[in-house]
Amino acid sequence: MEIFLTYRGKIPSKRKSLAAIWEMRRSFHHQLAKVRKSDPFNVLDREFFANSARTIREQRFAPLYGKHVKVQIMLDLVLLTGTPERKSALSSGDLDNRLKRIIDALRMPSQADEVYEDPISPDTCYCLMDDDSGVSSVSAKLGPFLGSNDPEESFVFIKARGTPEAVTLENLALLF
Repeated sequence: MEIFLTYRGKIPSKRKSLAAIWEMRRSFHHQLAKVRKSDPFNVLDREFFANSARTIREQRFAPLYGKHVKVQIMLDLVLLTGTPERKSALSSGDLDNRLKRIIDALRMPSQADEVYEDPISPDTCYCLMDDDSGVSSVSAKLGPFLGSNDPEESFVFIKARGTPEAVTLENLALLF
């Protein structure tokens, strides 16, 4: 099964940009909440996901994929950043770190210092995966972002696809 996610905004190259990572996570949550309500996720038992949920600083986080379902994620990203005059994404920050920040926003936080004070959701914040070890592969294409004159604004298009660690009756529906 493929999941398509988008984000438009600042994508920091430094880990200390918790507010920017939180905004990405908020955007992804709203999209993933819609995915969670659709097939095949909506027919799976709540307990299927409950074992993987984590509460940090009064915010509950739940991944769609991860160790609990024995499914890893393959990520294909298209990252548009900068302006036509500054075509290289590297001119506005370290590319590897930007990709890492995107992955940080897609995974569940693991400790309190990764959770911003403003809750994303009064109920559950959905994340794509439980942690970044759930990423089996990443491919990225780069280009200039023509939708903005702000060189700090970026647009990312993400295609996520599940890949099994082990095929089980419980996770079979998540793979196709």
